[in-house]
Amino acid sequence: MLTKTLLTMGSSWLICGSVNALEVTHGQFIQTVYPDALVASSAFSVNDFFDEQALWGRLRNDLIDDIILGPAPLDTNTFVYTVHGPDFITGHPNRNPGINSFPSQFQFSAENILEQASTGRIGLGGVMRFDLPPRADGTPRYFMIGDWTLEYDSSRMQDYNFADNVNNPINPADYQVSGWLMRNHIDFPLVAFDIVEPTTLSNSDSFYLSGELAWSPEMTAAFLPETELYRKVSKFVLCAQDDGAMAEQSAEHIPCVFPNITLNGQSGQVHLAASEPIQLAIDLGIARSEHNLSADYFAAFMYQDTFYWLNQNFEWTTSATSAYQGTLIDFRDISLPSPIQVLGDLPSGTVIPVYFGVDTTQNGLFDAPYRFSSVTLSID
Repeated sequence: MLTKTLLTMGSSWLICGSVNALEVTHGQFIQTVYPDALVASSAFSVNDFFDEQALWGRLRNDLIDDIILGPAPLDTNTFVYTVHGPDFITGHPNRNPGINSFPSQFQFSAENILEQASTGRIGLGGVMRFDLPPRADGTPRYFMIGDWTLEYDSSRMQDYNFADNVNNPINPADYQVSGWLMRNHIDFPLVAFDIVEPTTLSNSDSFYLSGELAWSPEMTAAFLPETELYRKVSKFVLCAQDDGAMAEQSAEHIPCVFPNITLNGQSGQVHLAASEPIQLAIDLGIARSEHNLSADYFAAFMYQDTFYWLNQNFEWTTSATSAYQGTLIDFRDISLPSPIQVLGDLPSGTVIPVYFGVDTTQNGLFDAPYRFSSVTLSID
C-alpha cells in the first residue's frame, strides 16, 4: 500500500509540477538581522519592528513613536514580513503619494522561477525602525525602511562604475550578486538591498528563495561609506505560494517545505552511460517561522517493481523505513549512496526513479501531510 501510494503521488507531483503561470497570492518573508554587521557598517541598531498587523491603522508618525516589540534592545533579531496577494489594498493611510505597500504582481513557472520574474514584483508588509546616534543635544534619531517590493533585474549583475566614477569599476560577480533586489517604499523609494548567494527551490504551487541581504549601491551612495558596498547585514528565507494551485491538488501537502533531489547535479530524467558515476544529492528548503515540526525523512528508489528504502544506517533495504526522524531543518547537498550499493552494475536500458521526501507525522511511515520530489536515472 505504501509503495502504491508513493507511485500515485509521484505521478500527481510530476503532472502538477508542469503547470505554468503560477501566481503569488500569499506567503512569508523571514529576515534575520546580523546585529554586529549592521552596527559596524551603519551605526544602525534595530529599535522596533511593525509587522503587517501592527501597520494597519497607524500613521507615518506612529511608526516613530509607538513601541511594539521594545523597548530596545529587542530580544529577537528575526522578523516576519507578510507576502501580499494581488488583491492587497493598502492599509497604511496618510503616507506620501506612491510611498506605500504594494500588492504582488508576480507570476512564475514551477520549472523556471526567473522566466517571468523581471516583469513582476512581490509586495511585502512590514517596517523596521532603527536607532541612529543621537544629535549633539541628545535628541534621539530614527531611520525606517520597509514596505518592500522584492524584484528581479538581471542588469544588476553587470559591471558598472560606482557613483559613476570611472576610476571605481565594480564587478558584482565578485560579490555573488543575483539580480534579486529589495526596494524600500517608506519615505524614499530606493533599492536598499541586493540579494547575494541565493538559493531557489520550487514545487507545484510555490517557490522558495533564500540568501543574504547586502547593502545596495544606491543605499551605499546615499547613506553609507563606500566601504560598506555589498556588506551582508541579514539573511532571509521566503516562501511565496499560489493558493489556487495548492487547493486544486488532491494530496495533503506541507506548505512552504521544499525537498529537492538531483542526480549528478541534474533534475528530471538524467541519462548516463553505464560507466558514469551515480551521484545523488538532496536539499531541503524550509520557509516558515515554525522550525520545530517533527518529521520523517524518506529516500527510496524502485527497480524491477521493488522499492528500496534508505534506512537510518544510510543503507538501502527492501523494508519500508525512514532514513531519519527529527525536526524539519534547512540543509543543502547531502549525498545519498548509489543504488549500485545493492544492485551492482546496471545494464543499458535501466530506468530507476529515485525519491526524497518528508512528512510531519513522525511515526516511521510515509503518510500525510508530506512533500517529496524525484529524479529518474536512465542508463543509455
